[in-house]
Amino acid sequence: MLKKSATMLLVCALMGITPVLSAAGVTASAASMSATPADKTILANTPEATINALDAALIKSMQGGSRLGYRGRYRIVAPVVQAAFDYPRIASLTLGAYWNKLSPEQQKEFVGVLADYTAATYAARFNSFNGEHFAIVSSETLQSGTEGIFSTFTEHNGKVHRFDYILQKQGGQWRIVNVFADGVSDLALKRAEYTETVQKKGFAA
Repeated sequence: MLKKSATMLLVCALMGITPVLSAAGVTASAASMSATPADKTILANTPEATINALDAALIKSMQGGSRLGYRGRYRIVAPVVQAAFDYPRIASLTLGAYWNKLSPEQQKEFVGVLADYTAATYAARFNSFNGEHFAIVSSETLQSGTEGIFSTFTEHNGKVHRFDYILQKQGGQWRIVNVFADGVSDLALKRAEYTETVQKKGFAA
């Protein structure tokens, strides 16, 4: 647990994930977008409740499987993903200094791209069910206003994957700002991918 916490804290520092109210890298427009999630009823006032809501949607998607098809699974996960993740915050952390160079319209567009891509990925990957299950193992305060949730996903064959989350409280709700899948930071991957694209081709790419 100490090793996990140290790793997550290091990534917090490297990614610029600081308490929301004092984060210099997040513009006022990003903060205002964060305050209006797609469906606040999906969220709850604890980090565990947010993760439980996401996990429940993914299991429901898996149980629907081919009967629902991709579109049906997307309709299940999209509103939950939109509410559970703080996409304006993720977008600003992903683009770093480039975020403030975008117009409000471009920022909104990029936030939408990230949200849609995540929902589409979940709908495509969580597409069948054979007894798989999620479980929250533990939680820990990483820094003021930032919580870590350590969880597992167990496949039908017993193989266990780690899904660890960094959440921050915004507007009374806990929302995800980063996911570690088997130790790999999703935010770090996004930052590497999108900043390289912006550097080479500009935002319109």
